Amino acid sequence: MTTDEPITLSMAWGIDQDVIKKVGAIDVTLNCDTNLFIDPLLLAESTNKDFRECASAAYESRFHQLIELLTASTAINDAAWRAAKKRISFHEIGYTHLGYSAGTSGSGFGDKLAESLISTAKEVVSLGVNNPNLFVALALFEDSVGADRISDMTTNIIIECLARFTTSTCTHIKIDTKSFDIKGNSYDLPPNPLKPTEPILLVPADIVRDLPIASDWSSVSAAARETEDLRERVNAHIGEIWKAKTRRDKEEVLRNALRSKKSFDTLLELIQYAADEPYDIANDHRGEIYPADIRRNISRIQPLDLHKYSGRKLDLAEVDEVVVAIIAQFKNLIEDRGLWKELWDDKQKNARLEKAMQRLLYAVALSYCDANDLDISPESDGGAGPVDFKVSNGANSKVLLELKRSTNSKLVDGYTKQVNAYRAAEGAIQAHYVVIDIGGLTPIKMKGLSDARSTAIKAGLNPSEIVIIDGNIQRSASKR
Repeated sequence: MTTDEPITLSMAWGIDQDVIKKVGAIDVTLNCDTNLFIDPLLLAESTNKDFRECASAAYESRFHQLIELLTASTAINDAAWRAAKKRISFHEIGYTHLGYSAGTSGSGFGDKLAESLISTAKEVVSLGVNNPNLFVALALFEDSVGADRISDMTTNIIIECLARFTTSTCTHIKIDTKSFDIKGNSYDLPPNPLKPTEPILLVPADIVRDLPIASDWSSVSAAARETEDLRERVNAHIGEIWKAKTRRDKEEVLRNALRSKKSFDTLLELIQYAADEPYDIANDHRGEIYPADIRRNISRIQPLDLHKYSGRKLDLAEVDEVVVAIIAQFKNLIEDRGLWKELWDDKQKNARLEKAMQRLLYAVALSYCDANDLDISPESDGGAGPVDFKVSNGANSKVLLELKRSTNSKLVDGYTKQVNAYRAAEGAIQAHYVVIDIGGLTPIKMKGLSDARSTAIKAGLNPSEIVIIDGNIQRSASKR
């Protein structure tokens, strides 16, 4: 295992990824971001009854208290106002390992942001609105309230529910726990395998999205046009929200929503309608969940003998031979051994994003390097993007392996940039440019790649080898 390889909970705990999936939790990555976020509008829809009831009650209680304080407030910065502001000030709790700043210390809700939200919330409460989701709705209009802050806010509110879910889950799958203090309360939680002084908080998979609705303007505006009834009511009470693009446009939508209780209730209904379902972790279109099971098992199920390279230092030519063999095996796995299914969703209609494919290649490469006890170290930026196979003694010699989808609009530019990178590289270097063909690999693109390689050869460079892998959906003989 390399130092920069994504390490998931299942890997650290030594269990199959499916074990965590079956208990409804997320197999988060401990040492790099899992870019998923808790959406408060999904809490009441969780299939875990105990968690659903606990989280919904905690969420509603917190914001009903805020509404009561704002109702009681008669002047800015009076006692009730200050109490409300204090209740909406949150700090990041990094133990879920979700979000852009997973595992780091974030800013949470600062004083200025809390003041802005409380001020507008007071206007809403004055209209007679007492729906706890009003604060989530207002976050939609605050540029500084991003996905992380909404997720952090929700984590703070439902911390006890997450702890209970974690303890119950760990008991079920037989993971050891110990006592940790969080926000003044003691909970029995599993220690972080990478930082044993910190706990892990498991998160139900059905309460996360790739963006919380309150920070996803495009989804809300799209939802406003989905049904004729909702479109007419939104248009009558708020305006054509789907046309709002700029900050000024959004401010006008908010002003319209603040005109009456009925107008703001329409906004709340729209936001709730938009938050229709969680992120589909089973298909993982974005590649947020590292394929730990493939990493663990592929070299055993589909072995590749590279032992002639094991147990010794390798020179550049030998490292390149290993990389060529791994690429050939990866191509074989996709084209002839069914691994193409990992490139597509369950319905085989939508290809997964490039990040997912890059992580798949990275996991496969690591599996074979470990299985053959090779003294080389694949390195990558969080398991996505270019993969450097470096000689493990730290020499400058390296073999670069980069993967792109055929639909990438910068497919040819990406190849050219890789070739140009050689000019600035120190030491010997080899490179391979892998293209996963999922459609759209037009003759123009193929010619562009060929021309770019020819140009590099004429310039006296050592251009990347181009490998095309057929990742298109394969129909069984009975369906052809």
